[in-house]
Amino acid sequence: MPPTLSIVVPVFDVELYLSACLESLTGQRLTDTEIIVVDDGSADGSRPIADAWARKDARVRVLEQRNSGLSAARNTGVRAARGTYLAFCDGDDIVPPGAYAAHVASLEASGSDFSTGDVRRIDSTGVRPHPGYRDVFARNRHRTHIRRHTALIRDRMVWNKVFRRSFWTSRKLAFALPAYEDAPVMMRAHIEASAVDVLSEVVYHWRIREAGAPSITQRRDEPANLAACMRMVVDTFDVITELAEDLVLPYADDMCRGDVRDVLDGLRLHDEHVLGEALSLARSFVERVPAVLIRSLPAADRRLLNHLVHGEPAEIRQFVNEAPPAAADEDEGEPAR
Repeated sequence: MPPTLSIVVPVFDVELYLSACLESLTGQRLTDTEIIVVDDGSADGSRPIADAWARKDARVRVLEQRNSGLSAARNTGVRAARGTYLAFCDGDDIVPPGAYAAHVASLEASGSDFSTGDVRRIDSTGVRPHPGYRDVFARNRHRTHIRRHTALIRDRMVWNKVFRRSFWTSRKLAFALPAYEDAPVMMRAHIEASAVDVLSEVVYHWRIREAGAPSITQRRDEPANLAACMRMVVDTFDVITELAEDLVLPYADDMCRGDVRDVLDGLRLHDEHVLGEALSLARSFVERVPAVLIRSLPAADRRLLNHLVHGEPAEIRQFVNEAPPAAADEDEGEPAR
């Protein structure tokens, strides 16, 4: 008999955190699971750790591939999955013990295509809320939809969700981007779902790495990272404009106040030529944003976006250098390895 839930765990050089991750997965109250670890060409001790867990717990399977990135590793895991339901967990994160049981119970009762739940950030000092989700998961909502609960426009990660595998495969969902890969896929899932369950329960602990290589969201000011983020913004906008024009305004509002502003703030640290790709992608996005949304933004944001559209990086740099720096918040942004 196939398991109730398949959990796909992409792994790349996370030896410091992998045991804690797999301990949290094998310790779930929902025990009818398979845990598919996909070793994406790790060069550290991640593979021996995964193999040791597979010997200890028959529910753990280890697959391997040449290093191809997080998107490819997740897609590999999905192809091997046999469960009625499907979940994803990154190899440095932790899932609270009752999370998957809560997801599955909700989906069994509602018949929705997937469920999504609240997230906490975790480090050695403990856990704390993710500030972007306060209203997204404020209360339980069964059989809702992003068109009715538009705060879900900010619910762009894969790992706080459980999907009916039949929904995932019938919609031919798959990851493609080399970084910030979740958002285009999750927005398509939200829009194409017939119904979604929202859980106020905390279902995922997203780690702030304090040792080893920092995650991409902890390197957000790097030029290549800012460009990758803008590629995600544009690709996700393409999905939304194609499938749900009524969601263009809430998505554009979130991006103009968030990720686009992050790129412009990057001119505090980098020359405009170094940020060329990120600025070009940001400009291509803002040029497509409806004028009614631009007019609704605070005056400072309108001024910055106007400088961006007119190709005036010196004016942007002067403005951001004179303004107080935006509060650094490692909880914001899209997750990626």
